[in-house]
Amino acid sequence: MNALEKDLRVTLFERTPRGIVLTTAGQLARIRANEIATSVTELRGDLARAFGLGGRNVRLAGFPSFVVGPLAAELGTLASTTGTGSDTAHHSYEVAEAEPPEALSMLQNGEIDMAFLFHHEDEEAPRLSAHDTVDLGADHLDLLVPERRNRTGQITHLDDVADLPWIMGCVRCRSTAERLCRRAGFEPRTRHITDNPGAIQSLVSNGLGVALLLRSARRYSQVAGIDSIVVAEAGARRVTAMVPDGLRTASEVEDLLAALRLGEGMTETSVADAPMNPPEADDINRYQSVGDAEC
Repeated sequence: MNALEKDLRVTLFERTPRGIVLTTAGQLARIRANEIATSVTELRGDLARAFGLGGRNVRLAGFPSFVVGPLAAELGTLASTTGTGSDTAHHSYEVAEAEPPEALSMLQNGEIDMAFLFHHEDEEAPRLSAHDTVDLGADHLDLLVPERRNRTGQITHLDDVADLPWIMGCVRCRSTAERLCRRAGFEPRTRHITDNPGAIQSLVSNGLGVALLLRSARRYSQVAGIDSIVVAEAGARRVTAMVPDGLRTASEVEDLLAALRLGEGMTETSVADAPMNPPEADDINRYQSVGDAEC
């Protein structure tokens, strides 16, 4: 500290019986030092994107509820640990919102480096030849009902709301909800359709219907006036990351996948490090053709 003050020719620290405190000059120096540190971090990112120095620029695509929830949270965590003395190297990521069929097509065409996909646990996981599929875990579906509809806790199963109107999500989510309701013995009466988790909650909160919503959507954004009920028959959505074989062990990919596996977005996390058996072309086409609305 003495050497720094001598070099700058100002007093940065005031020595008191209670310890060392910053002088006005010291406070200004701290502000400028933070600005310099931020500039250096930004420079690393610019160099990485332009010349591949210090890390690959990884292009990501995922469905909206995953992007605004778990993915954004863990990318923020990775960014905050960069340059703070941790072992995390600087990485650069670009994110685009895309539903699974679109993300899978982008991956096949080389437009992105990693796709985040989903399927209900009673469906087959999407697969692609020469790509690794990593299971990031389960995101459970909960039944949302207006609080005033469940004051005595009488709603415990899907068929308990068979007579109430439903609020449905995207095409693929709606297909899953309708299948689960039919399995429970009734045909849901759809009144509202929206792919916005906040809008779904607002409609439920105002007594306009019931809905099935991912637990992670409530974790990152909650609307009051809703009773969120765990119903076993609703099951869970499995979230997977798909990446070309050649990138699977890249540090940029490994660090992000590790953060997502350790994060709070999903549960029952397991990792499939070995590539799954390649599907037939018809399997991929069938998966890509199922709905294109957001969720």
